[in-house]
Amino acid sequence: MKLSRILLISFLALFGLSFSASRVLAVEDSFFPSCVNPQGIVQASYGTGLHGVPAVDDRFTGADTVYAFSTTKYTQCLCADSGQGIQTNWWKASSLSEDQVAELKTDGWTLIPNGADWGLEDAAYYTKSGSFSCGSGGNGGEGSSSSSGSVLGLASTGNIVFIYSIFILGTTLVAFGSILLLTKKK
Repeated sequence: MKLSRILLISFLALFGLSFSASRVLAVEDSFFPSCVNPQGIVQASYGTGLHGVPAVDDRFTGADTVYAFSTTKYTQCLCADSGQGIQTNWWKASSLSEDQVAELKTDGWTLIPNGADWGLEDAAYYTKSGSFSCGSGGNGGEGSSSSSGSVLGLASTGNIVFIYSIFILGTTLVAFGSILLLTKKK
């Protein structure tokens, strides 16, 4: 019986620590959908043309689609004719706290003083751009698979700490049950 108590206490301590060790951030990029699997309401869509990206001097020829998925967040999916994909996340500055702004700046986000210059509301926005694969022929976010239909990205399905915790919980409970069963048979 002493062994079962030790196992139970060890399990509870390990389970509790697994949740306290998770990284807590006020702001995460994961709050924005990926251009690999675009979501939201299409605000603007251009099948071809010359397009810009905030904080990038180059201009790109290709397809550009802007998705709104809240009143303060937008995702721009640009697929250049070269196949290069650039995702730009736009976050309305007035919706952010001072702590969030500080974290965004630390994470490399850029302040755009006037979103109207980019086809958005006349307000300040923070933006951050990254790359994604357009597949074969840029089409503004819908080219997330190649012409053969292979998937180039997977959606985020959860927090790994939670998944590990559930695995450890299950393994511990099976071990605990086995030990109890063996001690009752004696």
